[in-house]
Amino acid sequence: MRPQSKFSLLLWLLTSVIFAATWVNASDHPDYTRAVAMVQSGKWDQAIGLLDNLLQSTPNNLKVRNLLGLALTGKGDLKKANEEFQAALGIDPGFYPALKNLAINELTLRQNSKAEKHFMAALKLAPHDPVSHAYLGALAFRRAEYKRAADHFREAGPLVLRIPSVRLDAVETYVEMGNEPTALNMLKQMNPSSLETGESFRAGVALARLYQYDEAIPFFRAVYTRFPDSYNTAFNLAICYVQTKRFPAAIEVLNTLRERKLKTAELFNLLATAYEGNKQTQQAIDALREAINLAPMDENNYLDFAALCADYEAYQLAIEILNVGLHYLQDSDRLTFQRGAIFAMMGQLDRAEQDFERASTLAPEKDLAYVGLGIAYMQKSNLPQALEVLRRRTREKPNDYVLQYLLGEALIRHGLSPGGPDMAEAQTALEQSVRLNPSFSRSRIDLGKILLKQNRLEEAIKQLEVGRQLDPNDKAVYSQLAAAYRRKGDDQQTSAMLNMVTKLNDEQREREKRKLLRIVKTESSQELAFPQAGGNEQPSPMPEPERRNLP
Repeated sequence: MRPQSKFSLLLWLLTSVIFAATWVNASDHPDYTRAVAMVQSGKWDQAIGLLDNLLQSTPNNLKVRNLLGLALTGKGDLKKANEEFQAALGIDPGFYPALKNLAINELTLRQNSKAEKHFMAALKLAPHDPVSHAYLGALAFRRAEYKRAADHFREAGPLVLRIPSVRLDAVETYVEMGNEPTALNMLKQMNPSSLETGESFRAGVALARLYQYDEAIPFFRAVYTRFPDSYNTAFNLAICYVQTKRFPAAIEVLNTLRERKLKTAELFNLLATAYEGNKQTQQAIDALREAINLAPMDENNYLDFAALCADYEAYQLAIEILNVGLHYLQDSDRLTFQRGAIFAMMGQLDRAEQDFERASTLAPEKDLAYVGLGIAYMQKSNLPQALEVLRRRTREKPNDYVLQYLLGEALIRHGLSPGGPDMAEAQTALEQSVRLNPSFSRSRIDLGKILLKQNRLEEAIKQLEVGRQLDPNDKAVYSQLAAAYRRKGDDQQTSAMLNMVTKLNDEQREREKRKLLRIVKTESSQELAFPQAGGNEQPSPMPEPERRNLP
């Protein structure tokens, strides 16, 4: 456990003093009463002088020894403070204030096993003490015993938020336990400007893990303002900017890192995403090339580069990029699959099929290659082979919604007879796909088609309307809904659906006119030189207050 900060130490020092002050009564020596006031106001040396004098006459006075331990703690002399707490416990092992204060100091000194033993002993005397529960929760968190930690933090209650060395442990515990509402509620009560650097960084990471990127930004900004040369802070801040589509801000932060010579492949990969989001495609290309040069053995950069090329239908350049990646990573199933997908987009289905089969051999446990094979066979109108592959794989992996959808789609394309076994098989596959992923629009639309073939109009319309809500730009759903509403006799809805088909057709033609193919350059092959094995060395990250990248 990290040593407590001066602020957190003082906070719990005062908490303990307040506890000790409750022991003051009319019979207490006036010097003891004055010493309590001095400790509360941070006048450590004066308090120690008074208390030393008192111990000369009353060496077995528990309250005096405990208060002297607190004054020594405040001064920073934890070793002598603990001697006083232990002396008090030697007189009375059940003297709870000294037991708890000793445990807190041991924790500060990283004597975790001793601290835990004394906190547990304190709980036997005061089972509901929030301080002991809070620190025991922190100790359990550090051992990744999240259930036990959460139990202690719940017992500690709101007090956890007042302990700087503990509160982020509690937040991360609730995140690990899947108790996101409690974690978010705690984080919302924290002010980035009042947190220490390490706490602010951890709070930002926790919020990002909960996909609260907008809320994470102020916490990372607080650290970045204090430590502008921190690679990890700047990188995580840039991730949050990208996730919230603040692309210019992300570009500024990442380029600042570049200017400070903190260049890594992940930086250029993220910078490419920011550039593309900001409609600076050429800069995105250049950034991805730099990422590949820095880390030629990282397949993600090749995949992202190829995907960017595919977005602009620069298929040949995408193939070149993937071939470079496969030069270094010959057995990459992901690169092989991606190349197969690009070949399929180019209409070179035989080559696509070869890559999909190769990918399935490289990673037989994955379904993506089988998905690709199914699609390739369907595009080649080789429906029997598509059905063979998809039926076999859905038997092996019945809980993959994409495979179930593709099986239903292949059966529809093959032709369905009302009441026949193929229709029942297709309906079963699509219903399974919908159950597995209710938000996948294509399964809903295909299921609607089958229900429409059976003249089950209300059920078909229900599935198709959900599909329309999930993907309002899918022309197929409007065509099917128009047919369903026509059969139902609803002329108004039929007309509305047909108008949407016309509108989407017009928009698609306009997009065709605006296609940007500037990625494809005559010198593209020459620009992408094979990088040297190992690439450029990446700079060592700067020391960070806490952990590094987002999950």
